[in-house]
Amino acid sequence: MRLIDQAAYLPRNGLDSVFGMDESGHMDAMGLGWVVMNAGEEHPMILQKAGGIQGMLVYLAFAPAHDIGVYVAINEYDFNAGPALNQAANALIGELSKQ
Repeated sequence: MRLIDQAAYLPRNGLDSVFGMDESGHMDAMGLGWVVMNAGEEHPMILQKAGGIQGMLVYLAFAPAHDIGVYVAINEYDFNAGPALNQAANALIGELSKQ
């Protein structure tokens, strides 16, 4: 059941276009509404979501196979801070998964 829950149901190459899905990391696929980032040299497979509204910017990412999750929220909607915040969270997951 766990493998089905984390399956990538819609690969990127199955879409005509992708817009607004790569800000937190390269989207390889969608799975149950989560952006799926396939495992690579820098990090394991990551499921993530990002968003921001009304003065908040949030990011949630986790690597289910490693029991690692990161949640970050800032109380200022700073569009330029988003990519750095997301990259730091993904890098943290990558580091923790190697321990």
